[in-house]
Amino acid sequence: MKRLPLIALLLLAACHTDRCDTPFGQGGTIDLASADYSILATVGGTADVNRGYKGIIVRCDAVGSYVAFEMACPLDHVRMVPDDRDYAVKLTCPTCQSSFDIIYGNPLTGSATPCPLYQYNTVLDGRYLSIW
Repeated sequence: MKRLPLIALLLLAACHTDRCDTPFGQGGTIDLASADYSILATVGGTADVNRGYKGIIVRCDAVGSYVAFEMACPLDHVRMVPDDRDYAVKLTCPTCQSSFDIIYGNPLTGSATPCPLYQYNTVLDGRYLSIW
């Protein structure tokens, strides 16, 4: 009977819904004058950058201001997908069905609700946006 509390503790520790450990990778620098990122010249424009752990989604918040979030789900570590109807503001995990806004990185629905997206730092230098 003394092992029962230990087993219960191990089971609780193994439950991934209480873990917020969004993996992240290296950012880099993107050229905003490139055709691939021209949408980022528009406030509200978003672009998928092939960097980070599972990709980085970059959004233009205001002229010259950008936010960048990891596209890996904080719980399942799979690449999230943009909502086709609401690409500019929402990502959804295909595994746990959690959704996140890409304005602040906050969870909206699903089992990942205690976990925000990993937010990268951004700095604009002329036409180049550095993400780290």
